[in-house]
Amino acid sequence: MSIEGKIIPNAGDGGGEASVSPRLTRRHLLMGGALLAVSGLALARTPKQRYPALSDKQFEALFPRHFANWRTMTASELVMPPESEMANKLYQHILTRTYVNDQGVAIMFLAAYNNVQLNNVQLHRPEVCYYASGFSIDMSRPYDVPLGSGETIAARAVKATMGSRDENILYWTRIGEEMPQSWAAQRISMTKANLEGYLADGLLLRMSIISPNTEQALQQMVGFVKEMLAHSGNRTRSLMTGIA
Repeated sequence: MSIEGKIIPNAGDGGGEASVSPRLTRRHLLMGGALLAVSGLALARTPKQRYPALSDKQFEALFPRHFANWRTMTASELVMPPESEMANKLYQHILTRTYVNDQGVAIMFLAAYNNVQLNNVQLHRPEVCYYASGFSIDMSRPYDVPLGSGETIAARAVKATMGSRDENILYWTRIGEEMPQSWAAQRISMTKANLEGYLADGLLLRMSIISPNTEQALQQMVGFVKEMLAHSGNRTRSLMTGIA
């Protein structure tokens, strides 16, 4: 048989290769169904983003500039995360302020946030930043911040020293609904969120006072936190502490 001058051999000609039609067997159908099921399960188990992105203006507005007897100043000596491409990926927002009260106590305040935490994009813990900036880390220990009514924030207290500068740091990280107090616990919190089907957000909230008296500085920062929360809305409270 010919079409437009081309010879197409018949299957029974014997002089040409016979065309073979693929046959769908029961085995093929079972394999295809299994692959579809695996693909569907993988898609269903892919963690979903739970926390919406915030603009810089929205994020900054969450933290009051003035409350109780605290007011902001423009000057700041904050130790910042190292400048690098990775550091820029870690945070969508970094807010820095210095608050001063009527007694002249100055608290350097930093809030860093990313609405999605991934394995290669995680919050820096301040011990790393201070050490990279030339400080020695003289103390780092778990420190629970009491909020009243039985509520606490699982934080860490750190003392960093460089020359004659003694900086007392109080900080915590919130990963989704958890407050991990160590790097290992931070990774566990991320894994738990993924297993529950969502991508956790991440907040680093850090404050510090330059003073040789560590215990007094910690108590001053605890009072600062309580007053800030008391003069903030539910959205700020939820962002800072995970407590609505």
